[in-house]
Amino acid sequence: MNSTASSSSFGEGGRAQIARVRIPADPPWCGRALYRVLPLRRRVVLGNLRRVFQGVLSEDEIRRLAQSYYGHFGRFLVEFVRLPWLSAKRRDAWVKVENIESPLRAHAQGRGVLLLTGHFGNWEVTTVAGLRKFPQYTGLIHFVRRPLKPALLNAYVNWRFRRAGFGTLAKRGSIDAIYDVLAGGGIVVYVLDQHAAGREGIPVEFLGHPANTFKSLAILALDTQAPVIPASSWREPDGTHVLRFEEPLPLIEHDNTSEAIRLNTRAYNAALERMLLQHPEQWIWMHRRWKGC
Repeated sequence: MNSTASSSSFGEGGRAQIARVRIPADPPWCGRALYRVLPLRRRVVLGNLRRVFQGVLSEDEIRRLAQSYYGHFGRFLVEFVRLPWLSAKRRDAWVKVENIESPLRAHAQGRGVLLLTGHFGNWEVTTVAGLRKFPQYTGLIHFVRRPLKPALLNAYVNWRFRRAGFGTLAKRGSIDAIYDVLAGGGIVVYVLDQHAAGREGIPVEFLGHPANTFKSLAILALDTQAPVIPASSWREPDGTHVLRFEEPLPLIEHDNTSEAIRLNTRAYNAALERMLLQHPEQWIWMHRRWKGC
C-alpha cells in the first residue's frame, strides 16, 4: 500500500465533503500555545492533516486546523478531570442527546444493537454524562475498549464506566462475550477509527487512503443481523456537548463472505468520515491511523 496515495482514490462524495470542510477561523490561544510549547506528536498530527487535506487547504490553514485540534485536546483533558466533580444536574445540562429514538427503535427489535463510533469530541464526557440520562439502559451498554496506558489510567476509566452502569469488553479475546451481550438484547459500542494490526484488520479506504480497519464489527453484524447505528459527539462553541445518534446503516449482503465484510467495513468508515468532517478539529489527529499503509 502506498503511503503517498492521492485523494483521487477518495469517492466523489468523500472528495465533495472534504472540499466543503470548514475549519475554525481563529484557533484558541491554548491551542496555539500547546502547538508551540508542548507539541505532542505534532509531526504525526501535521502528517495526518496533510494526507487528508493537502490540495484542499493551504499549509497555513492546515497549521490553523492543527492548532484548533490542540486547543480541543487541552479542553478535553480539563473536562475529563472536571466531570466527576459536577453535580448530576450540571452533568445533565452539559450534554444534549439528539435522535435517541434511533437506538430505542433498533433495540426494540430484540437482536441487540451495535453502536458505531469514533474518537469524536469529548467521547469520555458525552458517553458517561449523556447515556446516564437513560437509566433503562443501565447494565445493557458495553464498550469494546483497548487498554489505556498507563495501567492506572485504564483502571480508573474502567472503574468510572462501571460506576456509570456500563460494561467494558477488551478488543481482543472478547468475541464470545460480545455474542452473549447481543443475544441478551444488550448494546455494544464499537470504536472503529483506530489502526487494526495484523489479522484483526483489513485495508479499507478511510478519508481517501487505505487504512487497516477492524473487521469484527462487520462480522458481528452479518452473523447476528444486529442493527449498526452510527453515533458521534462534539463540543458546541458555548462549551456544551452534543451526543447524536444516526439512523441504522443498511446491511450489505454478498455471496462472497470476505467481500461482504469489506463492503460493510467500507460503509462504516464512510459513516465515520461524514461525522468527522462536521467538526474536523475534534478528532484524534495524533493517532497513527494510516500506520503501515
